[in-house]
Amino acid sequence: MHNLLHHLSITFVHINCNLTDEALEIIECLWLKFNEIVYLRNQHSAKYFAGFPIGFNIAVGGVDEHGNDFSNDLSELFLSAQEDLGLPQPNLSVRLHEKTNDKLLKHAIHVVAKGSGMPQFFNDKAIIKEMENLGVTHQDAMNYAIVGCVELTTQGNNLGWSDAAMFNMNKVLELTLNHGRCLLTDKQMAPDFGSLSTYKTFADLEIALEQTMNYFVEKMIPCCEAVEKGHIAILPTAFLSSVIDDCMEKGIDVTKGGAKYNLSGIQFIQVANLADSLAVIKQLVFDEQKVSAKVLEEALKNNFANQEILCQKLLNHVPKYGNDIAWVDELGVKWARKFRAKLREFTNYRGGAYHMGMYTVSAHVPMGENLGASADGRLSQTPLADGGMSAVYGRDLNGPTAVLKSVSRLDNNLTTNGGLLNMKFLPEFFQTQTGIDKFANFLRTFVDLEIPHIQFNVVCREDLLKAQKNPEQYSSLTVRVAGYTAYFTELAGELQNEIIARTTYDNV
Repeated sequence: MHNLLHHLSITFVHINCNLTDEALEIIECLWLKFNEIVYLRNQHSAKYFAGFPIGFNIAVGGVDEHGNDFSNDLSELFLSAQEDLGLPQPNLSVRLHEKTNDKLLKHAIHVVAKGSGMPQFFNDKAIIKEMENLGVTHQDAMNYAIVGCVELTTQGNNLGWSDAAMFNMNKVLELTLNHGRCLLTDKQMAPDFGSLSTYKTFADLEIALEQTMNYFVEKMIPCCEAVEKGHIAILPTAFLSSVIDDCMEKGIDVTKGGAKYNLSGIQFIQVANLADSLAVIKQLVFDEQKVSAKVLEEALKNNFANQEILCQKLLNHVPKYGNDIAWVDELGVKWARKFRAKLREFTNYRGGAYHMGMYTVSAHVPMGENLGASADGRLSQTPLADGGMSAVYGRDLNGPTAVLKSVSRLDNNLTTNGGLLNMKFLPEFFQTQTGIDKFANFLRTFVDLEIPHIQFNVVCREDLLKAQKNPEQYSSLTVRVAGYTAYFTELAGELQNEIIARTTYDNV
């Protein structure tokens, strides 16, 4: 797409206003065609990918092969099309970097302020070097693109299988704290390395947690291989192979490893809840000994029944991820690094690397439904944090810049498959030039901190509540769910409630 934009932009260099209007009309017609394709899913799949459209992704901005700013008239026209229509497709993205021109940045902010949840923003400073560390050539990394939601890819030479699996690390912690038994079913799901009340130190708990994590990773990899073998045997893709570099030259189908790059992406879910839970256990149970391990263990088994005071203590007496508290953030980072290191021990069936991402689509809701009460004060079967790198809704209390600082502690090579940061702002913030200028500085800070991705909902809580009560009057209301935009009234009630509960900012 990047090279295509370069060639198409030549057409628009010297056009007059009439031709610009005509070009915009053609682009908007294309936008409408994108929205004619409806992605049907079964009920189970729809819980994990709620409202997810077909996933056309168009990126503007970024850098050219020399590292200079890459934007043109066509970039502006694409932004204008989204500004006019506000539809869920295509999934419009803007690649930012240190040299992004102010005109493009401010135009993108004006489009964000319209409330369609687009464009989302990607950070060249964070992404390019980490793609190179993954083994991608410099030229291919400079010309990276986005697939579907937030998945990172090279263009025309890659089978990335970006949704190979989702790994619920919070379920791993639950089993580690409960003799390997599920809190919801009492089923023995993992080896019994002990429970919260049997570990003598926090270090003992961490040893057991790593053993349990490794146990499930080693169970997951053969499942991924079985799916790949199934694709090779049943679903070879001759047409796709014909347009992916190296397949024709090798005479190997893309499902068998014919592409130049053969990657498998695994999502690590969910770092915010994990960091918060471990912070509570470390501080209150082991360091300060203000909460008995046995008492907390029983409270988790009973979903905090008759333990409201304890639940509030867990929620409010220990700092949480997303507030620029380094030791809390580092707990999450530590385990994400351990997970990445474990993945690196394996090679996928096509001969490529396993790598990790941090995004959930809408899986944070059903994955929460499969999880008992957790030590961070979260009740049984309630949603996990949204996004992938986002804080748990309502716990990011120190403002949006503190959120950026917390997320920036995550290594960029933890999100080479894609990372997702959701934030929500009130529309009023964008009604003045001062607000626009502040937001532009906020996005430039996002670039400087080398965070790979960020996106925004710009909506009032009151409008969302009204839409729940009178959906027929708000059928065109769109929101950012995860790495995509969907119609709010078409989402399940649990997901609607989670979006409403996300922290809303009125300033930066």
